[in-house]
Amino acid sequence: MTDLVKKTKQNISKEQQLQLIRLIKKMLGMGKYTSEIKKAVNQEYGLSTRSVERYITRARREMVKHTKVSLEDHVAEAYYFYRGILTDPESTQRERLRARERIDKLLGLDQPTRTHKKELHLDLTPKQIQAMSDEELERTYQLLCNESLTDSRE
Repeated sequence: MTDLVKKTKQNISKEQQLQLIRLIKKMLGMGKYTSEIKKAVNQEYGLSTRSVERYITRARREMVKHTKVSLEDHVAEAYYFYRGILTDPESTQRERLRARERIDKLLGLDQPTRTHKKELHLDLTPKQIQAMSDEELERTYQLLCNESLTDSRE
């Protein structure tokens, strides 16, 4: 039987955080998968997967901020780039298929369709969730669980 060992919280200095963000930006720029980034950072800094995810999110936000292009403009540029690939007679079938997939993703068409599922919306902000007592949090969790159980039976 294996014993679960709880990792101690790993703190890194501000200097290391800046280095880590630069490393993640570089890896993202090189087209590395998120899983590869998580693995490399975990080995180098000993951070948990969730911590690495936060650093990846921060790095992406900084990259977007430094482009000085609005998200809408970036999406429009990407859309027209992929449209160009679709209409280019020189592009291969594989390139056209990939361009179509990217356009679908940009437009949100790659989302799975939902059928007969009642959605439960809890308009809670992270601050509200943090301010909840353990009992309130448990009740909310049970409400969500019961709702998804009811939905799966229908």
